[in-house]
Amino acid sequence: MARCLPLFEALVDLGAGNCEKAARLFAPFDVRRYVAVDISVDYLRDSLGILRRQHPHMELLGVGMDFSAHLALPTEAGPGPRLMFYPGSSIGNFAPDEALVFLRQVQAAAQGGGLLIGVDLVKPGAILEAAYDDPLQVTAAFNRNLLLNLRRLAGAEFSLTDWKHVAFFNQTESRIEMHLEALRDATVRWPGGERRFAAGERIHTENSYKWRREDFAALLESAGFRDLHCWTDERNWFAVFLAAA
Repeated sequence: MARCLPLFEALVDLGAGNCEKAARLFAPFDVRRYVAVDISVDYLRDSLGILRRQHPHMELLGVGMDFSAHLALPTEAGPGPRLMFYPGSSIGNFAPDEALVFLRQVQAAAQGGGLLIGVDLVKPGAILEAAYDDPLQVTAAFNRNLLLNLRRLAGAEFSLTDWKHVAFFNQTESRIEMHLEALRDATVRWPGGERRFAAGERIHTENSYKWRREDFAALLESAGFRDLHCWTDERNWFAVFLAAA
């Protein structure tokens, strides 16, 4: 990958979290300036504090923003071309038309640099569904946590025992869909209103789109990227694309 990189002055990490994924690229990519972007400002501040001790001579900048809504980096990110880094297959949380809008913003923000992005590829439906409805019920707990947040933020009255997690692969839309399904008739109340749900009725909570290599390559080109490179695992279940802006 390092041999294929376009010239860049800064590595911009979208959804940086603890910054560990990007930090592994500092040496092989010869990174001089690192810009970490994340919606969680406090977490980002702590992560960059650790990095500053490990890389005292590197220029580090944290940017708190919801880049999924609009990506516009501040002037402090520095001039020159940027390598935009978006790992973890989170592009799948965008519908295809939304992904195109977002990637066009990334292409503009790269300022002539490039993009390194992870993509979850289409694979057998049984494999996908097992990943989103795991035996340990980790994803189910994540999905039902939405009800706890609605109860806390909106004052809604949910009984968690009334709802079950449902996940399946929608072949037509090429996406995993996550739902919460009412196990029995239930009424949800909140200040100023209520909503009745019949047994079996669902709340559609999340989508995760899966891509074919050729389709995602076409999406990148539509967004203005060029000189595409692609690497996959031996089963062609996951891909990493590198593209020049």
